[in-house]
Amino acid sequence: MKNYRLHSIILTAIASASTASAGGLSEPIIPVLQAVPPAIVPPNDWYVGAQVGAISADLPFIIVEGPLGTEEASGTLYGLHAGVQRAFGAMKAGVELDYNTTSDVLEADESGATLDLETLMHLKLRAGADVGPAFLYGTAGLAYASGEAETAGFTYELSDTAPFFGIGADVMVSQNISVGGEVLMHQFDDVDDTGLDIEFTTAMLRVSYHF
Repeated sequence: MKNYRLHSIILTAIASASTASAGGLSEPIIPVLQAVPPAIVPPNDWYVGAQVGAISADLPFIIVEGPLGTEEASGTLYGLHAGVQRAFGAMKAGVELDYNTTSDVLEADESGATLDLETLMHLKLRAGADVGPAFLYGTAGLAYASGEAETAGFTYELSDTAPFFGIGADVMVSQNISVGGEVLMHQFDDVDDTGLDIEFTTAMLRVSYHF
């Protein structure tokens, strides 16, 4: 009888141990790697628009028995532009192409030197940062100008390229429309191999539609 009870106790203990062993070992935890969401790249900001403003030029003229001199002349300039820019953190950068012309013949008062500027185009690189609603930027690139200059009784058909630089600002006044201003400085040396140096500055008001 005692042996029977002892055997029962041993069998019960073995069964309990087996049950505990089977249920006590938890399944290994396998970490699940979460997919990293792709970086959000800001879309390109394409825009088109128009500009109008003033041009001020230093026109060369010949001083009798003296060196070449210059005299200032001014007029109105207007045209169209198109470009694209992208945000890089707090900065923005982009490219722009514009076309301008003038209905005025720029004429120096005293010397009578004139410049009929038929075409003024810019290929611009623009870079800057947002300050409140305004985008403030610097710009530089290549300018192409063509027209006709008259000085000291000689007429020159001119067509040449030269670097330029300047500053500007655009302010968003609605979701798609910005207004702004831009000042560019140009230096055409030995224009079209004529020996004439022509400097001029443009100051333009701009309106652009962004899409």
